[in-house]
Amino acid sequence: MPVTDTSSALDLCRFIDSSPSPYHAVQEAALRLTAAGFTELDKDGAVPAPGRHLIRSGGALIAWADEGRSPDAPLRIVGAHTDSPNLRLKPVPDRSGAGCRQVGVEVYGGALLNSWLDRDLGFSGRLVVRNGAGSRVVLVRDDRPVARIP
Repeated sequence: MPVTDTSSALDLCRFIDSSPSPYHAVQEAALRLTAAGFTELDKDGAVPAPGRHLIRSGGALIAWADEGRSPDAPLRIVGAHTDSPNLRLKPVPDRSGAGCRQVGVEVYGGALLNSWLDRDLGFSGRLVVRNGAGSRVVLVRDDRPVARIP
């Protein structure tokens, strides 16, 4: 039987393309939940209600829809994670050596390291931006080739 409806596969590809880091994946999932009628719950706010979602530390998202469920109906929970694999910058990543600028990174998750070697790499994730009024977290993404692991 031929598959003619590729919309779900194309939507998954769009989700993956817009999620280069765990934080971007959570942001994209939250945008999709909001578009579907869910409301983000303030972690210190009201009691959970049907069709809500909660974001923790920018990297975790919990969502639920409880409309019309009777108290004796089974509770269904689906989970996933967004944080693996990736290379994370170390706290003081900038250094020089062998005539090159180097960035210290650490492996997070079960990375297949050979897929990261000898290729142009961009970067994505979150940055803390400080100014006179305090600090804020911003998501960044740069697909230009700015690094390479020899």
